[in-house]
Amino acid sequence: MQGLTDAAGRFSILAIDHRDSLRQYLAPGDPGSIDDASIIGLKIEVIDALADLATGVMLEPEYSIPQVLDAGVLPDGVGFLAALEAQGYLDDPEAEPTRLLDGWSPAQAQESGASAAKLLLPYRPDGKLVDEQEEFAREMVDECHANGLPIALEPLFYGMATADRRSELIVQTAQRFAAMGADLLKLPFPGSKAACEQVSTSLNVPWAMLSGGGSFDDFAAQLGVANAAGCSGFMVGRALWGEAVRAPAADRGRLLCELVRPRFERLVELNKEGRHG
Repeated sequence: MQGLTDAAGRFSILAIDHRDSLRQYLAPGDPGSIDDASIIGLKIEVIDALADLATGVMLEPEYSIPQVLDAGVLPDGVGFLAALEAQGYLDDPEAEPTRLLDGWSPAQAQESGASAAKLLLPYRPDGKLVDEQEEFAREMVDECHANGLPIALEPLFYGMATADRRSELIVQTAQRFAAMGADLLKLPFPGSKAACEQVSTSLNVPWAMLSGGGSFDDFAAQLGVANAAGCSGFMVGRALWGEAVRAPAADRGRLLCELVRPRFERLVELNKEGRHG
C-alpha cells in the first residue's frame, strides 16, 4: 500500500470509481441519459484538477483506468486502486451475490499498473447472502495476493436503522473482513469516537474512512474524530466533488478550483493533524 500513502502511512484518496451510482447521481430521473463519453470526460476533468493533492485515486476499468492513464492526468507518484466488482447492487443489495466485472480480473488489474485492488460488496453479518459474500471476498483476496496485488475491502452497509446498531455492524464487519486477509478496509464513520477506537484496536490492518455521499462538512468533522481514534485517513468521493459534477459543464472547472480544491486541502490537513495527534 506504500504507493497510496504519504510518508507517514496515511491515505488521502480521491474516489472516482463510481459507475451506475454516478449516472444515478447526475440524472436521478433518467440515469441512462448520461452517455459514456460524458462519464469519461467528467472523471478526467476531476482527476486533472485534484489528483496532485491526493496520495492515490480510486478508478475502474470501464471509464477511467485506460482513459485516465492515456490522458496523462494522473501525476507521477500518485498510485491508483482498481475496482474489481460488477455493478447491479443499487436497487436491492440482497438480490444476488457480488461478482467480478466481466472481462476483468486481479491479474489484469495488476498488469494495468494498479497499486492495489478494491472490492465493494453489499454486506451484513446477519444478511441472507453473508456466506456467499464472504466466500467471494476471500476468493478475491487470495487471487489478488497470488498476483502480488494488495486489496482494499469495502463492505457496503444497508439497513442500519439505529446508531447503536450501526456501530455494532461496522465493528463486527471490520473484524470479519480483516480476518479475510484484506490489506486495507474502507469503512463509513462508525458513529462515535469510542466506536472508531474499537475498530482501530481490534484490527491488524489500517482502515480509511469513506464519505458515503453525505455533506462535506459532516465528513470533515467525522474524519477529525476518526483520525484521533486510529483511522489512517480518508477515501472521499461525492461529498467532495458532488456539487461540481452536477453543475453545468461550463461551471465545473471553476467549482473544482474554488470549492473542491480547498475542501481537499482541508482533509489533507486533518490527516496531518491526525498523524501528530
